[in-house]
Amino acid sequence: MTVRGYARLAVFLAGTIGLGIELAAERLLAPAFGTTTDLWSIIIGMTFAALSLGYSLGGRLIDKRPDHRIPAACLLITGVWAVLVAFAGPPIVAAIQEFTFGFGGVPLGTFLSVLVLITLPPLLLGAVTPSAIRLVVPQVGQAGSSAGTVFALSTIGALIGTFIPVIVLIPRIGVRNTFLTMAALGILAGGLGFTNLIRGKPAAREIRNAAVERQKEAAGISAANLP
Repeated sequence: MTVRGYARLAVFLAGTIGLGIELAAERLLAPAFGTTTDLWSIIIGMTFAALSLGYSLGGRLIDKRPDHRIPAACLLITGVWAVLVAFAGPPIVAAIQEFTFGFGGVPLGTFLSVLVLITLPPLLLGAVTPSAIRLVVPQVGQAGSSAGTVFALSTIGALIGTFIPVIVLIPRIGVRNTFLTMAALGILAGGLGFTNLIRGKPAAREIRNAAVERQKEAAGISAANLP
């Protein structure tokens, strides 16, 4: 698999895993805090806040080091975190519920639960999108179409992550196993990025190398024309 192909796969799975974790998180928190608009608004709001931070940090990081292992690491860490949430999530939610029972109530308990358990995945997965764009753009003139493809793949992945967990996974295998399914996707896809199966150079590196070669050629021509 090429670096560009892996970047596209990573952003697709990031969309799937992100929405899958978000929807499973709602079912994890519902027994303690209820299925209310407060719960959903906090989950969605915190998710967008984490995503925005991930977009910014991911873009800066991939500019400094255009390497497909950056989105791979984000997927891998997200997968490991989902495993931890699958097993440690219920007792942590129960402890937070008990802690906030006397003050703050449901809004504070929901906020703390989402902050502790759910904000890391969208932060990491948000970094995948700018990383993928940097890795797949073949040349400046195709930046728009390449970015559009990346966002399309991310959105398609998010659609799958919206329907499959709610319609198929949670009713049949439960919340914990849904988390573990998302974890497996993240760990497998992230681990793939650290193997020798990914070959080639990032498109951004190719652009930089080509620019350097053009500068060398221009310098050589200029030197040859000197009297």
